[in-house]
Amino acid sequence: MIGVLVLVSALLTAIVGGYSAFSSTRNSLALNHLENNYQYAKKISSETNMLLTGMQEKINFIASIVQDHTFTQEEVNWLQQANKDYFNSIFFVDSNRVIQHISPADTGLKAGTQLTSEVSIEAVKLKKPYISNPYLATSERLILLISSPVFDKEGVYKGFVGGTIYLEEDNVLSTMLNEHFYGDGSYVYVVDSHGHIIFHPNKKRVNELVSENTIIQKVVAGNKGYEQAENSLGEKYFTGYSYEARSGWGIVSQTPVSVLKEPLNKLIVSMIMQGLPFLLFILLIAFGVSFIISKPLHQLAKFSEDAIADNKTAPLDRPIIRSRVYEVRQLAHHIHNHFEQLNSENRIDGLTGIANRKTFEQVMQGWIESQLPFCLILLDIDHFKKVNDTFGHVKGDEVLVFTASIMQNFSRVEDVCFRFGGEEFGILVKTGNIETAANLAERLRSEIETSKSPTGEAITISLGIAVYPEDAGQSTEVIEKADFALYQSKAYGRNKTTIYAD
Repeated sequence: MIGVLVLVSALLTAIVGGYSAFSSTRNSLALNHLENNYQYAKKISSETNMLLTGMQEKINFIASIVQDHTFTQEEVNWLQQANKDYFNSIFFVDSNRVIQHISPADTGLKAGTQLTSEVSIEAVKLKKPYISNPYLATSERLILLISSPVFDKEGVYKGFVGGTIYLEEDNVLSTMLNEHFYGDGSYVYVVDSHGHIIFHPNKKRVNELVSENTIIQKVVAGNKGYEQAENSLGEKYFTGYSYEARSGWGIVSQTPVSVLKEPLNKLIVSMIMQGLPFLLFILLIAFGVSFIISKPLHQLAKFSEDAIADNKTAPLDRPIIRSRVYEVRQLAHHIHNHFEQLNSENRIDGLTGIANRKTFEQVMQGWIESQLPFCLILLDIDHFKKVNDTFGHVKGDEVLVFTASIMQNFSRVEDVCFRFGGEEFGILVKTGNIETAANLAERLRSEIETSKSPTGEAITISLGIAVYPEDAGQSTEVIEKADFALYQSKAYGRNKTTIYAD
């Protein structure tokens, strides 16, 4: 009777457990594909942003050379050859949009031709770095234009330098995105702000309008996320999407729902094959249940104890919990989240969302101990007390958040933006020389000076720069000398950048 009871219980448990495992696996696989595609879309969005930033910087650099140098056609050919991995063609036009030089020669255009496209008109009108939406050129190519204005030494606009990407041919964008094409039917595609496909593994779909797709409508509106949906051809996909703010493009990564069939079928066969011998060992397994439950609990207890004893908010050696017990998994999840939250609150400035002074000091000390050269930019909002007195402290806080946001937009990924205290901020420029730091500081100062702050009026900042190890060998000395340079900027009229010099 006991044997029959155990056998019946095991069979019922196996049936219920098998169905539960099947359902759980199906949902888990679906969620895994959704999250993976979302993470891929975000990753590619970031890579696309870096690619466009790098291409814009290349065009900006060429434009800065044009300002002081009259190029020959041979030099333009050399520039295009040196940047062929990024641009299909490079050209210079004057303020009347007449081509001065263009390379290569087989673009369908030549020197002396006046550009008439809306994109070229917009580039001349804007007189600033510009990334266009895709457009059909006179050569019948679908083109993306990246341009940068050229001014002479007196500040007179002379025209612009342009680099083009042929979207229907092999280009730097397709080279990067093709790395994310998989044999299970997963693929990535990109749409512009109007819902036209910029990149697709099937080149025939490039420039196709897919704005009626609900996913496309969400991503071009600036949203990001994941969901199961149908594409424009009526096929069901696990879809992740992310918005690339610099260009206004939408990145979509998707996997067909049909990929679940094979692993689920294998799961059913595997459960049947493994279930039969499992019944013979049901009693033996019971003895192991206590160990399965207690081991992850012991790991979590040890993890918590060590973290507090070592005064760490987020230990690096987080235990890997593979328990099938729901409560243990939840406990592990919440303990980790708790330490992550404590760590974030300890390192991030609560108002602006950038690093706080403690984090800044830790990072700088770590760089010094590693003998890593860096530049320290300290900046202070000019007449900030007047802002608080005139508009109130709530508006003053908005000005602080506004300043921090611009700092993050202008700094590099490897740099560290932080709030030093009050209205004083700073940027640690990693492995950057004084030219890099000075250029960053001046661009930041100029942007804030010309942008409308939350008060409705422009504000200004004063900046000071010190370099490690040239100016100082200790962290306190670096801060003191950057602070000294900052107050030199204030002493000589504010809204200035001063580089510390003995």
